[in-house]
Amino acid sequence: MSGETVLVADDRIDNIDFLRQYVLEPNGYKVKVATDGSQALRIALKEDVDLVISDLVMPNMNGLELMEMLHKAGKTIPTILMTFHGSEETAVNAFRLGARDYIIKPFTVEEMVEAIDRALAEARLRRERDELTRHLLQVNRQLEQHVKELRILYGLGRSVTSLLDLELVLNRVVEAAVYLTGAEEGSLMLIDEESGDLYMRAARGMGEKHARGFRVRVEDSIAGRVLRTGEPIMLGGKRPDNIYKVKTDYFVKSLLNVPLKVGDEVIGVLAVNNRDTARPFSPRHLRMLTALSDYASIAIYNARLYQDLAASRDQIEKWSQDLEAKINERTAALKEAQAQLHRSEKLAALGHMAAGVVHEMSAPISTILGHTRLLGSKLAGDDPVRTSLEAIEREALRCQRTMRSLLAFADRTAPQPQPVDVNELLEIAWRRTENELALQSVEIVRGFDPYLPLVRGDRTQLEQALYQLIRNACESMPFGGTLRLITRSVGQEVQIIVTDTGPGLSSEQLRHVFDPFYSTGEQGQRTGMGLSIAYGVVERHGGTIEVESQPGEGTMFTVHLPLESDGSQ
Repeated sequence: MSGETVLVADDRIDNIDFLRQYVLEPNGYKVKVATDGSQALRIALKEDVDLVISDLVMPNMNGLELMEMLHKAGKTIPTILMTFHGSEETAVNAFRLGARDYIIKPFTVEEMVEAIDRALAEARLRRERDELTRHLLQVNRQLEQHVKELRILYGLGRSVTSLLDLELVLNRVVEAAVYLTGAEEGSLMLIDEESGDLYMRAARGMGEKHARGFRVRVEDSIAGRVLRTGEPIMLGGKRPDNIYKVKTDYFVKSLLNVPLKVGDEVIGVLAVNNRDTARPFSPRHLRMLTALSDYASIAIYNARLYQDLAASRDQIEKWSQDLEAKINERTAALKEAQAQLHRSEKLAALGHMAAGVVHEMSAPISTILGHTRLLGSKLAGDDPVRTSLEAIEREALRCQRTMRSLLAFADRTAPQPQPVDVNELLEIAWRRTENELALQSVEIVRGFDPYLPLVRGDRTQLEQALYQLIRNACESMPFGGTLRLITRSVGQEVQIIVTDTGPGLSSEQLRHVFDPFYSTGEQGQRTGMGLSIAYGVVERHGGTIEVESQPGEGTMFTVHLPLESDGSQ
């Protein structure tokens, strides 16, 4: 992600220019600069800053003091400290004040770019989460509004079939029309068969003075045009000075009239108006008013259209059920999105921590191994100390393997996509597992699709993911069993199925099977990182992993990889 604003605070212009020209601007960051701590503090307090890169030693206020002042001011800005001469105490103080990284000068462009990505990772995830939440809330609000409208229509439909009082039914139609459109007033007019005029049958918001004796001529009125043509009319609301005559001495600023039809015959008009405000009606209002006019027509000719009314009622019930199903589906999708977001945030945070642990522990472990081997070379073959040295070496090597797993888990490098043969990668991953583990008692059964299409993905990362799945399956069968490797093409995706005949997993283990450091094997046998690594790789390729298991029935992992994956997920 680019476009964030980075404040660089350093008393040396050459350092600022280096960061600006070679690190920040080429990567799309906006740059603000300060040559001392006080100036940096003023900029950070007054302007929007996403990241601070500060030298430790500066005039007026050093880097630690700058962080402390920002903390007191309630400004939580990710900060990277730079220094020529670092110390453990300084680093501790920096991280205590909330520093995201601590870099010793001179540094490379790659080191600084990686530090910036780590420092901004949490804020970026939070923005993505907030944007997703806003979008989902907006969709839910729209669904709630649709639910409310459909429930009103549904309730009105039930009233039409159950109420024998025509007056009550028509008044409910008008009330619903005013409520659903937000109109200032509404009316329902029917044609007088003797005079041919339209007369008021039900009204709301017009006042008794206007409603009583309300009649309009079909020849010279807007409602009469709806009656003649059988088509709805929607006017006004675009300009404050718009005005339309409903009848003599009765004007409105916007209106919506729809015909009441029985078959092909138009028998009246359902209308809503805004007299005081120039607020327009919308196509959605037109659809709802048209539905209401159908209910009014059914109520008027209930006996004639009773059979059609029952069909309409069934249709409304189906709408309600479909909408309820959509709401449940949307709710489930929201929960799943929130769960995935939580899992991604947790994995990102653990990955950042794992990278730091590996960085700090690699050198000490290498030193231990080096000195252990050096001492071993100087001892006689029967020296009793050799046994202890060999134990130290074994444990150090185990720590080293653990750190490699941590490093693989922490690696969030974007995949380098290329056409990949999944069948070939499965064979490579199996041979690698076979070379590392004693698998004489494990029988492998292959079910490869010979016409499996290629997928676009990072060959190295996908091989690592498949290796972790196969190794996990083999380690679940220490006393032998059957490993099944199956590939197939389904729709627009390739599926990879890895099945073992091990002891299976409980429901509690299934909930945590992809969590880092969670191991279902014997204590101390694995780091619990393999499935987390596989999950992260597949997720970055736009795919998913499903796991099915029952205690005593083995475990099946299914990897779904999209055929069009470009590795940018």
